[in-house]
Amino acid sequence: MTTFLYGAYGTGNLGDDILLKSALQHHEKDTVAICYGRPFLEEQPQWIDHDAFIENPSEFISAGDQLIFAGGGLFWAASHADDMRKVALEANKIGADVSIERIGAQGVHSNIEAAQEMMAVCSRISVRDEHSVNLLKELNVTDAAIYEPDFAMVLDIPERKMAEKPLFGVNHSATPFFHDPDHRKKALHCYQVLVERFPDVDFTYVPHTRHFRVLNQNDVIYGEYFWNATGGRMANPCFPNTVEELLQLYSTLWGVVGWRYHLVATATRFGAPAAFFGQLGGHKYGAFASEHKLPQIDFNLETRQIIPSLTNFVNKAIKANGSAEAYRAL
Repeated sequence: MTTFLYGAYGTGNLGDDILLKSALQHHEKDTVAICYGRPFLEEQPQWIDHDAFIENPSEFISAGDQLIFAGGGLFWAASHADDMRKVALEANKIGADVSIERIGAQGVHSNIEAAQEMMAVCSRISVRDEHSVNLLKELNVTDAAIYEPDFAMVLDIPERKMAEKPLFGVNHSATPFFHDPDHRKKALHCYQVLVERFPDVDFTYVPHTRHFRVLNQNDVIYGEYFWNATGGRMANPCFPNTVEELLQLYSTLWGVVGWRYHLVATATRFGAPAAFFGQLGGHKYGAFASEHKLPQIDFNLETRQIIPSLTNFVNKAIKANGSAEAYRAL
């Protein structure tokens, strides 16, 4: 029996490859990953091309195999929901077991029919937040989904080795950053002021994405903006060659703040204080932040209201010595 793991792996988004690393830790034997390209892992798993698998699932999967849609927010487009429905139905017809494990359901409204048909053939469905459980029920997609923590939250991680001097990680990968000059100016200004208020604290951009499918998601470019806006005070490190390199960076951080799901999720896994700074609402960011009782700072507020919240977060995280548990107790 072969277990096939399906996700957004190998696009150059290290957040998705973190999920793959965790999924492989939980499904160790005879496992094949379905990837868009080479995943950024030190130890390369056996993997097959995503597009080839979508084209003809029966070329790879056999009766008695397992197909697991494993981790991530997989409903990012109606067309992708169609792809997942196709492979789920074909795998089920072949006689393989089909299941869903620890995904986010946000975005499922883009193609409810495909999601319904896909989930109807699943032997088991788990989602990464209670918001997803409720969303699937409210939209009459399925009432069979159960909650299990995100794969990032059950990842085996390296020992935490915090920097001697307070070090905070930042990532702001909101799509409007490139399309909306006012959004970009506001984001850069907020972090510029934050860095200026803490001359004895180090800040670093935490690069997550070297994206080969969506060019405007390349963190190498985002980091340059923040490095320039802060006069070099916010470091912009070279993009990690592997997930493992990225995890080593996380192990040094005293806390993180920003607008990227796996920034706050990975920091939370390490036990570091994390704050979501973005547009609030019923999306994956808010779902994770609410579930883990993280601070949420509304990007839509005026700058004069935002800066004190960002400042308070950094001050509290320092006072807590980089411990999320101690932060919550303050």
